[in-house]
Amino acid sequence: MMISRRRWNWMLLFIGCCCLVTLAVAQTQESDATSASAEGTDTTATASSAAIEDTERTVYSDPPDTPEDGSSFIDQYEQGVQAYLTNEWEDCVYFLERALEGYRTYYESVANCRMECEYAARDVKHRGEFLHGSNVDNLQHYELILRRTLCLSKCARRYAIYRYLPFSEDFDGHYMDVFQELKVYPYLYACYVKSNRVTLAASAAYTYLVKHPENTVMKKNFEEAIEMPGIDRDEIHDLEEKKFVELLIGGIVDEQENNWERAIEQLESSIKQFIFDENQCRAFCEGEFDHGFLPDFITAIGNHFTYALQCKRNCTSNMGMVRGKYYDNLFPRHYQHLQKAYYHVKRYEESYRAGMSYLLFHADDFDMPEALKTIEAEAKGSVTANFFKARREAVEYNDRLQYEEKLARFIKQEFDLLDNVADPNAELDDAEFEDEDTVDTMEGNRVDEEGETLEQNDQKELEEDTQPPADGSNELYPAETIGYNDHDEL
Repeated sequence: MMISRRRWNWMLLFIGCCCLVTLAVAQTQESDATSASAEGTDTTATASSAAIEDTERTVYSDPPDTPEDGSSFIDQYEQGVQAYLTNEWEDCVYFLERALEGYRTYYESVANCRMECEYAARDVKHRGEFLHGSNVDNLQHYELILRRTLCLSKCARRYAIYRYLPFSEDFDGHYMDVFQELKVYPYLYACYVKSNRVTLAASAAYTYLVKHPENTVMKKNFEEAIEMPGIDRDEIHDLEEKKFVELLIGGIVDEQENNWERAIEQLESSIKQFIFDENQCRAFCEGEFDHGFLPDFITAIGNHFTYALQCKRNCTSNMGMVRGKYYDNLFPRHYQHLQKAYYHVKRYEESYRAGMSYLLFHADDFDMPEALKTIEAEAKGSVTANFFKARREAVEYNDRLQYEEKLARFIKQEFDLLDNVADPNAELDDAEFEDEDTVDTMEGNRVDEEGETLEQNDQKELEEDTQPPADGSNELYPAETIGYNDHDEL
């Protein structure tokens, strides 16, 4: 049966108990350390252990980037919105900027912990350091999960993630949606304008449009902002831009200017940063999931995995949005440019392998095989078997991409087929299967029953729910990106 709403009081009581238990354990450890010191224990192991515990307590109780007033990014967002409603523009900017910075710290800390613990578990598997020699009943798989769980708990404490954890006051996911969908920026745009920070106002509007290119209200706001007195168009940029973008565009600019060595350096750095940025996004997808009912063990795993898979696949597509334009399969473009750059500095093996890596993603490309034939002709007798090996990170990226595509197709086909099979004897819970188009247990689709969550009185000013233009996914208004030169075209 479906559970229509959470038992809030029980959850709050449970959280309170957990906090009391954690406090009691911490106090006990501190008491033990104090007693050991009083007794004059001076062994190296004891001193080292005490130092580590003391450091962990210090970091946990007072992390360097924790707000001085102890407020979370949710509190700061609410204070910023309240300042907006009362026309206190400086306070609005102050609190909303702090809220965005707090969310970024939370996002990076959570994602980095998950990546760190995944690598640690993978290292255990690689070395074969399991508790038991044989994989009985696939228990080694669950041992790795337990090891990652323990690692995540330690990492969360080390970075004081629980100080930022919003779920105790965000059961319906409202605030996470606000930050993930960049709904802070319409408020910030208005407050920047009112506080005469027109360039930042244009950047705030531009940032929101990169995520929501179909929003006609913000398009109009952006168009007005770039015509305001004092605007510096060269300083308008996406305030949420991924770190790899500057490296990629810089590499392409150097390539166009025949600065081949510099182009290679930037493009190679961009590949590493691209993978890291995407993996951060993918790791953040491994968060909480509201099943909406009480599944059994395997079904719960399948549901949660499908939800995370859909989110991770969105990360891959979202990485293609660069400065207002969408580029499909942006990752392999690195190898297309690297092949040319390496060729011009006569590093033929690197050039050939870059070309082979590009062909993994674009097997039907006509130009790349011709470029590789040219390399073979010029390299002559120096061609070895290594020439024909695509780069490792490209192979791994492509394998994951292909496997996830097959999994997504399998889920859609098989479970859609299962849902379409009529069973006259089955008694379906209406709450669980309300609408075939909007409720799919395996794909984790959910309908926001409360609708838009921004204040109703400000919604009309800040956003407008309209149908996207015909090519809304590939073009950002205006057609020519303001503040950038022609080198930004990838």
